[in-house]
Amino acid sequence: MTGLTRIPRRHRGRLLAASAAAALVAVTASGCASSSAATATGNSDPGLVLINTSKYKGNIVSPVAKPSGTLTADGGKQYNIRAMTKGVVTLLYFGYTHCPDLCPLTMSNTAVAIRELPKADQSKVRVLFVSVDPGRDTPARLRSWLGNYNPSFIGLRGTLKQVEAFEQQTGLPDGPEFSDGAGQVQLDHATEMFAYGTDNVAHEAFFPSTPPANMANDLKLLIAGGVPS
Repeated sequence: MTGLTRIPRRHRGRLLAASAAAALVAVTASGCASSSAATATGNSDPGLVLINTSKYKGNIVSPVAKPSGTLTADGGKQYNIRAMTKGVVTLLYFGYTHCPDLCPLTMSNTAVAIRELPKADQSKVRVLFVSVDPGRDTPARLRSWLGNYNPSFIGLRGTLKQVEAFEQQTGLPDGPEFSDGAGQVQLDHATEMFAYGTDNVAHEAFFPSTPPANMANDLKLLIAGGVPS
């Protein structure tokens, strides 16, 4: 990134994790195998090649507890995230339906990944899309937009303060309020989607660039009770 280029905060997410993943792809593509651990520890031995033996393909993160509290689902009912997804593999993403790129890409990849799961496993995953743009993301808008990807995806909304409180519980960067080109006030948002296992803790996250096949691989492991490491 040059001094003339600024990546909007809502498109940055956890760039450290994304950069590590990009470095891993670049090294692997050149015929070598590596791991983010090698990059993180800064090993200076040019003759040392660490093999990534993890079964998981997503980005491993520090454990993130599932947020507590209640928002309103796109069907109009109150939805307590922790209580209503207890023991269920849950994908949690903060975004908005008018997003021009990363939100649609994330939902599209997620829908493909779920279709790749065995039929018996597809119903064992909950996808929660928390709107950071409640002014425009009405329940009807959320239901229609998410339904284009998968009718089982659940849209959640609340006041900006409520959504911000949920986002803060995950450890994501605080998303300041801003007005878009249409004058709508919304929250900035990150790009990762947390993957909560049956223990109600997220040990990994998926980014918009995560291939659906990799997501499907990890979802199968999570459904079986696995813990990413």
